[in-house]
Amino acid sequence: MQIQQLSAALEQDLAALIGRGEGPDLEFKSSFRWDLKESKVNRALEGVVLKTLAGFLNSKGGTLLIGVADEGAVLGIEHDYQTLKKRDRDGFEQAITSTIAAKLGTDVRQHIQVFFHSLDGKDVCRIILARSPKPVYMKHERGTKFYVRAGGSTREMTVQTAVDYIAQRW
Repeated sequence: MQIQQLSAALEQDLAALIGRGEGPDLEFKSSFRWDLKESKVNRALEGVVLKTLAGFLNSKGGTLLIGVADEGAVLGIEHDYQTLKKRDRDGFEQAITSTIAAKLGTDVRQHIQVFFHSLDGKDVCRIILARSPKPVYMKHERGTKFYVRAGGSTREMTVQTAVDYIAQRW
């Protein structure tokens, strides 16, 4: 009974969080790798998620909800499950964490907590990020990039701006 009550409380908490809408410390992404418009896998979406994670880590931290549309509609991550070898929450968490390790660094994982919730019969992934004690860079095909949160969005910084920001922040 207590587990059901806790689960219900977490779901209500998630609904309230979604109701707040996106902002400096909260971002919604429809999926991790499934392109809902094209109905196929789109690995570029993983980069968009990682960019947001890096931005939160380099700023004050925050929460990313995967499976929620920008306007707050709960879409779920079931389509993402179908793109994985292990088609469930565990497989999704493994995919997220291995992608984080590859693109942001293995040491970043200690500043990230991954939770799953069921809301309106759909799974939503909640990633809570702490402020990183050192700069986090995202690896791309042609080098690395540095991102921060600016209001309700994540922005790439130029080299000079990043150097100045890093000097002030760390």
